[in-house]
Amino acid sequence: MKFVKLAGIVTAASLALCGCSTENGKLAMKIGDEEITVGAVKFLAEYGLSSTSAKQAAEIIEQNYIIDEIADKDNIELTEDEEKQIRSAVASFKADMGGRTAANKLLKEYGLEDDILEGVFSASAYAEKVLGTLNIEEATDDEVKQYITDNYLHAKHVLISTKDSETGEEYSEEKLAEAEKKANEVLEKAKNGEDFDALVSEFGEDPGMKASPEGYYFGANEMVAEFEEATRSIEPGGITMCKSDFGYHIIKRIPIDNTSDEFQKYYEQNATIVKGNVNKEKRLEALKKRAEELGIEITVNQEVIDAITFDDDK
Repeated sequence: MKFVKLAGIVTAASLALCGCSTENGKLAMKIGDEEITVGAVKFLAEYGLSSTSAKQAAEIIEQNYIIDEIADKDNIELTEDEEKQIRSAVASFKADMGGRTAANKLLKEYGLEDDILEGVFSASAYAEKVLGTLNIEEATDDEVKQYITDNYLHAKHVLISTKDSETGEEYSEEKLAEAEKKANEVLEKAKNGEDFDALVSEFGEDPGMKASPEGYYFGANEMVAEFEEATRSIEPGGITMCKSDFGYHIIKRIPIDNTSDEFQKYYEQNATIVKGNVNKEKRLEALKKRAEELGIEITVNQEVIDAITFDDDK
């Protein structure tokens, strides 16, 4: 079980390697003169946010370490009250972990030093100050719509479940074989040009498709990985099948038409969330530009980050 989750934005300002684990000691990225290790990424992913992946954790570390470097080079400082709040947050975290000894032991498991915590809790204060100097304009409605068009996927699917709808338990081997056979039959029907909506209605076991007959719009990491990867593997109009923990998905990718009524409906319901994502990208772009102006070099070892795994008992 996880002891506690760190609140707020996290920075890699104090991610110092102490060499406890070969895996944790691998270099995930280098920003300026600082080396950020796999241990730092894993620590953030498992304790920094309520739910995140190694890739997302690495992106947050990258962004917020850039913030820390800019703050240092632009002589941006915290107030005494802000520093006091940070010390209080560090003390509270250690208390939640069972005290200083337990907290330090946890950090060493990830190959980190004790002073990481001060950097963790100072991040949000620095972020506000640094971002305030960059004059970043909020995303417009047109920019948000274009972002959805360029970055999102749109798909319908027929779900052939492999779990009992009431108990959630996986089917017996016999029923699993039946589900696989049915899924292949539906896939063949779809590829032979049968009406996909009719197949969804006749065979589909996903209640969400009834609520969203026009299909799902989704961005990165919003669906189970197998579904997203399968959808990306085909062009709009294409059909494929994949298997996830939910069962077999016979997927038809739908082209995104940002002039359609269904697109407008999705936009109106999700504009605030998507706008937040666009603004994040605009902030990161502005931060990288400022970092380049200040001579801060950024190197990300994406292969190392993609290979990060987690222990189930963390």
